[in-house]
Amino acid sequence: MPDLSVQLGPLKLKNPLITGAGPLAGTADHIRACVDAGFGAVCTKTTSHSFYLQRYPRPLYTLVDYMKFRENPYYVPRDYTWLHREHNSFIPPDIFVNIIKEVADYCHDHNCVLIGTFAGRGIAEWEKTVAAYAEAGVDAMELNFCCPFPPTELVADPEDAFMGIEYTKHPEKGGEVVRRMKEIVDIPLFPKLSPAGGDFIEVAKIFKQAGADGLSFFANEKFMRIDIETGKPVNYGPCAGTMPTIKAHTLRWISDISLATDLPIIGGRGATRWDDIIEFMMAGAAAVEMCSPIMLQGLGYVKKHLQGVEEFLERKRIDSIQSIRGRALKHIYTAQQMIDDVKALYSEIDMLKCIGCHRCTDVCVYGAIQALPQKARILKEKCAGCTLCAQICPVAAIDVHERDNDDDHFRALAWEHQEFFPELFKDVQNKKKPKKTKAN
Repeated sequence: MPDLSVQLGPLKLKNPLITGAGPLAGTADHIRACVDAGFGAVCTKTTSHSFYLQRYPRPLYTLVDYMKFRENPYYVPRDYTWLHREHNSFIPPDIFVNIIKEVADYCHDHNCVLIGTFAGRGIAEWEKTVAAYAEAGVDAMELNFCCPFPPTELVADPEDAFMGIEYTKHPEKGGEVVRRMKEIVDIPLFPKLSPAGGDFIEVAKIFKQAGADGLSFFANEKFMRIDIETGKPVNYGPCAGTMPTIKAHTLRWISDISLATDLPIIGGRGATRWDDIIEFMMAGAAAVEMCSPIMLQGLGYVKKHLQGVEEFLERKRIDSIQSIRGRALKHIYTAQQMIDDVKALYSEIDMLKCIGCHRCTDVCVYGAIQALPQKARILKEKCAGCTLCAQICPVAAIDVHERDNDDDHFRALAWEHQEFFPELFKDVQNKKKPKKTKAN
C-alpha cells in the first residue's frame, strides 16, 4: 500500500487531506467526526472578536447550476457555483479555546494534526488569541488573511474593519502579524491568503521573511449570480463563493510560488475530488484543504477520496505520495522554451474513422476544414494547428502532427490575407499562375 503521509513544513500528516476552516470543524463533535472520517489534519472554524461576523451574515448556502438526478441522489456534478454568506464562528475565540482543549488529545491520539484558525484586528487581538490557542493544544495556526470580508460600512473606526482580506491586500501588515506571532509562540504559522490580492510571489516572500512556516490559499472570493427569472441577485448580492473550475487559478499560483520560494503550500480553492489532490500536489502543494465539497458529499467521502489517491499511486507504481509533489514544475516551459522547443502543428482527418458529423467544421475559425458528403477534410496549408477540432471530435478521427518549419504555420495563419505578406506567399502565387504554352 502506498505511503500517503506528507511533510507540511515541520508537521508530518498521515495523509495530505485537510478539512478547511469552516462548519465541518465548528464544534467539538464536528472536529471529532472529521478525525474519525480520516482527515490528515483539521483546521478549526475561523473565530474572530467581531460581533457582526459572529452573528451575521447568516449561513445561507445557494448552489447554482447544480445538476441533480432522481436515479442517482448522490451524484455531485463536476461544475457548479457555491455561494454562501457564512463567515466566522458564533463562538468567540476566548470560549472556542475550550473546544480546542477538549479535542486536542483526541486528535493526537488518532494521529490527526490540529490547526487553529483565527481572524484578528490589530496586534493585541492576534497576540491574545494565538497564544491562547497554542496553550490549548493546537499544533499550528492558520492566520486568516483572507475572509471574512470586513463589515466596512458597519463600523465607525476603519481599524475595526481591518481584518481578513486586508492582510493580503496589505502584506506588510500581515508580515508584522507573522513576525510578532513568531516571537510569542513556537508552533508553525500558515497565513491563508485571499485570491483578491496582487503579486502573490511578492506576498509569499514578505511572509517568508517574517517567519511564516508555509502558506495556505486560497479562501473564497466574492462572486455574484443573477436569477434572470426574477431579475434579482442570488443571495442578495455579491457574496463569498467558489466552484470546481476555479482550481486552474489556484494551481497557477501554487506552481508560481513553488518555483519562486521553498515555502510549503496548503492548496485549497477548487479541489473537489481525489484527482484534484494529485493535481494540486503535482503543482507543488504539500497538502490540500477541502470544505464545501465534503459538505456536499458527506464525511464518508474522505476515505473515498483517499482510496482514489491510493489506487492512482498503485496504478502508477508510486510508493509514496510525497514523491509526486512538484512533479509538474520541471515541465513548465519558459517563454524561450515555447519558441525553441514547441513545434507548430497541423491536423489531419482519418477518413476511415470520420462519421461526417461536421462538428469540426463548426469550430474551425480558420476555414481550414471542408465539409464533404458524409465526411470532412482538412486543408493542411490553411490549418493553424490550434487542435480544437481534434479535441471535440466525438470519434477521435482527427490526428495532430508536427510541422517541419514555422513558415508553413505562419502562412496558414495569413492565408486569407496573402496580399499583406507577398514574400511569404511567393511560391504559392507562382504555383497558381497558368503555365505558358507555345500557342500563347
